[in-house]
Amino acid sequence: MNKNLDIVFNKLIKKNYDSYLLPLSNENLYEFTKLKQNLLIELSGFSGDTGSIFIYKNFAYLFVDGRFTIQAKKEINDKRIKVIEINKSNDIINFIVNKLNKNKSIVINPKLFSIKQVNNMINIIKEYNIRLIYDEHFLKKEFNNIKKNYFSLSSAPLFRLDNKYVGESPKSKINYIINEISNNNIYTKNIIYITSNLEEIAYITNLRFKLCDISDESVLFDSYMIIGNNKSYLYIKDYLNEKDIVYLNKNNIYICDFVNFYNDLKKYKNNKNIFIDDRINNFFINRILPKVNCIQSPLFIKKSIKNNIEIKNLRRCNILDGIAMTIVLYSLKNNLLSLNNKKFKNEYDVKKFVDDTRKNIGKKYFLSPSFNTIVAFKDNSAICHYVPSKNNSKKIDKDGLMLIDSGGNYLYGTTDVTRTISLYKNKVPSTIKKHYTLVLKSLIDLSILKFQSGLTGFEIDIIARKNLYDNFLDFNHGTGHGIGYISNVHDGPNRIGPFVNNDYKYNVLRKNQLSSNEPGLYFEGKYGIRLENDILIKHIKSNIYGDFLGFETLTLCPFDRDLIEKKYLNKDEINFLNEYHKLVYKYINKYLNIDQKKWLKKITLEV
Repeated sequence: MNKNLDIVFNKLIKKNYDSYLLPLSNENLYEFTKLKQNLLIELSGFSGDTGSIFIYKNFAYLFVDGRFTIQAKKEINDKRIKVIEINKSNDIINFIVNKLNKNKSIVINPKLFSIKQVNNMINIIKEYNIRLIYDEHFLKKEFNNIKKNYFSLSSAPLFRLDNKYVGESPKSKINYIINEISNNNIYTKNIIYITSNLEEIAYITNLRFKLCDISDESVLFDSYMIIGNNKSYLYIKDYLNEKDIVYLNKNNIYICDFVNFYNDLKKYKNNKNIFIDDRINNFFINRILPKVNCIQSPLFIKKSIKNNIEIKNLRRCNILDGIAMTIVLYSLKNNLLSLNNKKFKNEYDVKKFVDDTRKNIGKKYFLSPSFNTIVAFKDNSAICHYVPSKNNSKKIDKDGLMLIDSGGNYLYGTTDVTRTISLYKNKVPSTIKKHYTLVLKSLIDLSILKFQSGLTGFEIDIIARKNLYDNFLDFNHGTGHGIGYISNVHDGPNRIGPFVNNDYKYNVLRKNQLSSNEPGLYFEGKYGIRLENDILIKHIKSNIYGDFLGFETLTLCPFDRDLIEKKYLNKDEINFLNEYHKLVYKYINKYLNIDQKKWLKKITLEV
């Protein structure tokens, strides 16, 4: 029984509230909530990256998407918590109104939901006379003892990316924002744009969080920004050196104390020229500024399109990443499972080896992992986003598949790569080889696709799934997500997947956007297979029918020949695989020792 859940039950009775809805989120609505900000894990035991819990009477419902269903069911051991899989954005609220009687109440923290989420919620629940209660201090006192740092501030060094890494100054980006708003709205003077979106703020300022060692923390930093025609204000809790402060001042950006943001917003209460994106900013801001103009962020698409300097750098960082991952795969495949003469015993040891290898290869260019490294052996590989911990990690023994999903943030960009490899000492089962090759086939089919400009990721997703559908198989997650530049590894709006979302019209795939390509197959309790490369959208040809786009594969990491069954691949797929492996050898071999080079030569021979 979860004692923390009892705290909520008692608090609801004490405050005379009927129910409580808590998302895994923070005030910046950032995807990867830090552990010290994660109350969801305290209330449920669920440690996944995304989810929400609804607590009503003496029961609770944990909402997760298909990536985390197996994980949630494994981690939840309180019978009062039921796991609900969601697929559509309104499923949670529709589920809630069906559970609540009329004239009931739901308490939420308005700082943890977007403006759009709350407005959608209001539109649905008003038909049932359900009251929405805003209480940002609900449970603060009770959970201060559990999460001692949850409501406190910390500080760490920030650093500025030189123009040779990003190619555009903060002033240029701010001018773009103001001009876009001016061109699309009747207000053209004294425009104010407010953002609490960490990806946007890092993109605008060219600042990043400086990590001193391996960590699953983001390179993005807690912050808010108020942007104006002549002056902009950056609210941070971290510190900058004097040189970078002077640089920002020259770009008309001035540093403010993080804790003053909400109070300073009150100065703009009667200003009609305030603009904000209601999808990426929390509802508490809207409560302070009820007359704010809601728009799509001017950077929504621009920030996803990589400039020439960024593309050049991305190719460099994928070479660094490819060297590291090739060394990891070589060590695992050749049973060289030791680091500093210490024998690898479990998944966690491998996770540390992956992270340390990336850091050692990247040297001064490596900043951090781009997310918490996934290493999953045998049946754990069927859990989409399984992450081993020091105290919960499967021993590596006997025959099985190992799935490694990892990436790095470098001064040259962000990577995300997945490889599934065989650690079978005996013959690999034919079913496993077939499933692996079908996943590889899906990855290749998308990689070689040519398509007309104007299509969305929803429209081309079928290319990656057709051969799986032909075998009555599928995977329960998207095929590809946008990748930020030294930023969030999941950064849209570009997305390749089977579901149409509210941003459908903005999901048009554009030249120079970066995406993952990651099909998979998962068999609960047995094994999972996922393969992933990073792909850059590029222009292929223009003719009387329009502009045609395709993909350039940036990832340089070999596939496991022990798992490939050639008979399932067609001629075009075999040609792609052989050419891809030639490139891997060409760019990676020169950085390897003799034994590693021989191994790479062997596994990249033509199939």
